[in-house]
Amino acid sequence: MRVVDASIVLRWLLKAPAGPSARALADHVSGTDMLAAPELIHYEIANALATKTNLGDAALLEAYSYLLDLDIETYSLGPEELRSAIKLARGFGITAYDASYLALAVALGARVLTGDARFARRAASLKVIDLA
Repeated sequence: MRVVDASIVLRWLLKAPAGPSARALADHVSGTDMLAAPELIHYEIANALATKTNLGDAALLEAYSYLLDLDIETYSLGPEELRSAIKLARGFGITAYDASYLALAVALGARVLTGDARFARRAASLKVIDLA
């Protein structure tokens, strides 16, 4: 299982994935590897599609539908994971949003796949993050 963040999923939705990103998506689609994310991913993707793209309404909804078709297992973080996310955010100087992906990965014993180099660099010492 891999935890995927919004940056990598947006790459899948908006352009052709390559490298580790493409392999992770192919493994998931083939059933070889499950993907997980905090529920937050739906809000982050919806916000990015609505505010950071020039997609028309139909294409915008199609892109979001593709996210749903990916069947990423989403988790609601409990109090312990949220406490962990707060500590990780403070310790790494990252947003609590980004830290929620790390906290979920730690809770699941998984790795995070991201396309965000700054996030990956800041959280590298945790040794659960892969930059694609």
